[in-house]
Amino acid sequence: MGHPRAGPRPETTHPRPAGYLAVLRDRPFRRLVLFALVITICGYAQLEVGFTAFSVQVAEVTPRVMAWALASNAVVIVVLQLLVIGRLNGRSRSRALAAVGLVFAITWLALGIGGLAGRDNALLAACCVVACATIFALGETMLAPVLPMLTNILARDELRGRYNAMNSMTTGISGVIGPVTAGPLIGTGNATAWVVMVVGGCLLASAVGLSLRRLLTPLQDGRVPPGTARLAPAAPARSTS
Repeated sequence: MGHPRAGPRPETTHPRPAGYLAVLRDRPFRRLVLFALVITICGYAQLEVGFTAFSVQVAEVTPRVMAWALASNAVVIVVLQLLVIGRLNGRSRSRALAAVGLVFAITWLALGIGGLAGRDNALLAACCVVACATIFALGETMLAPVLPMLTNILARDELRGRYNAMNSMTTGISGVIGPVTAGPLIGTGNATAWVVMVVGGCLLASAVGLSLRRLLTPLQDGRVPPGTARLAPAAPARSTS
């Protein structure tokens, strides 16, 4: 009795590299991680450390003003979050990231003006501190939905967890770098240098976010509504005769 006939042998394929090395080979995602790292170092990390130190030591505002600033930040996020998400629908995500960098740069400029006013004009200083936290909240409402969305759009299914982990890693890194940059500069009387650094960093992040546009397809960038690709007519079959 003959041996049963074997089925067709599977084609030998080289497995695609898996792990963080494969994630780092993704050029658009590398650019996105660079943006996230710069914007968190010069944005979120500075709001937690530099903003407070500058407001108290340089702008010389009272704890009550700080409380109003933080309350304003929270209220703006709650009120505008859903509205901003609706406005971002169908618009370029890379341009939204660039806008975040610009908004954050404006917040630090406003804080810098408050520092110049200082004790000589306590009302102006207080208004600038509150304005800084309020405008910053607008940037937060834009960044919060776009950054994780782009991360998961670029992620391959088998590496989705690693993509998100690497994106989250930027927060931890910025949490270390933020205090190290803000504390020594503001504490040693170099507050102006700190303002220049964070404003410049936010503008750099804006440029990085804008450069991401040419690395994304229109669908990935959000310039094409998600249903467009499915509704597009199929290409006519090519003749084999």
